[in-house]
Amino acid sequence: MDNFFGGMIETEVGLNEERRKIKSLIDRKAEAENPNALEYCNEVSLIIKQFNSFIDGNLDLNSGMIKRNLAYLVAQFTITLDMPLPKDTKIARAVKFDESEWNTKPYYEDVSRLSYIPKDSKVIPKIGRLNVHNKAMYYACLIQNDNDINVVLSEVKVLENEIVNILESTIKETFSVRYIGVYDYFRRGVNPSFNVHCLYKETYNYLKDRFDKYLFTAHGLCDSFFSDILRRKSSPRLYEVTSVLASFFLDDEHVDGLLYLSVQAEGSPVLVIKPSSIDTKVIHNRAESLKVKKCFGYAIYYAETLYRGTIINDKIEWKTS
Repeated sequence: MDNFFGGMIETEVGLNEERRKIKSLIDRKAEAENPNALEYCNEVSLIIKQFNSFIDGNLDLNSGMIKRNLAYLVAQFTITLDMPLPKDTKIARAVKFDESEWNTKPYYEDVSRLSYIPKDSKVIPKIGRLNVHNKAMYYACLIQNDNDINVVLSEVKVLENEIVNILESTIKETFSVRYIGVYDYFRRGVNPSFNVHCLYKETYNYLKDRFDKYLFTAHGLCDSFFSDILRRKSSPRLYEVTSVLASFFLDDEHVDGLLYLSVQAEGSPVLVIKPSSIDTKVIHNRAESLKVKKCFGYAIYYAETLYRGTIINDKIEWKTS
């Protein structure tokens, strides 16, 4: 897909080269597609309406049609940038503790139990928001301050009196990530809830300047639709769409993951990361076993730390808090 850009923007020279490539691509697309802009806009609108009808259960689409139409929207009407998530960024994920496994120890002792489902596991990964059936991904939250632990808990929909094990990790070398739905913020005239590279806004403005208004609308519809479905409450039909969408954005060996917004904690940035990137670019630092005492709503919790864990190779050594 010629709309994707490899290589991360970490130097001024790299940034200028990326600007040049993006403008060149947009110029080519404008010349080729502006004459049929209204036709493209109507086509995109129709495809999105069909997807929404499918998700709502009012229309049937087979897997081939879902894949073809998403591939078309991504390739034709999406400008996607690879951006660096810097070294030393902290991430965390939570796993509910299964009480049927609890004798006297409310924690898991294998790091893998708190990570992605390994290939040799008897457990088959179910389809998820951003992973297709039988393909594991690592879902995590960005940790920027102490309050972000609430986002981690909300992502597993924890209830009062449930026990959760949390794995806290650090990115040891720069990640390449793609942010889905970022242009929708600019369309609505608001700032993204997460600091984004200046090139996103520059790209949006150049699109607006060079594209016919209907072609610009077609791109805007796509971005708004992608942003919308990644934030919707879960459903089987929704996942049939979002998991395939994610596979297109992740289909590049240079990309480590996707950045999107939490469904449970509105506006909070979360990640889906390839297992290979977890294995090679992430260090697991520590773990905690928490018991949730209160769920106040709006991703606000009160939790008690039961145990703290130290990571030793692929095991967790726990001590009473």
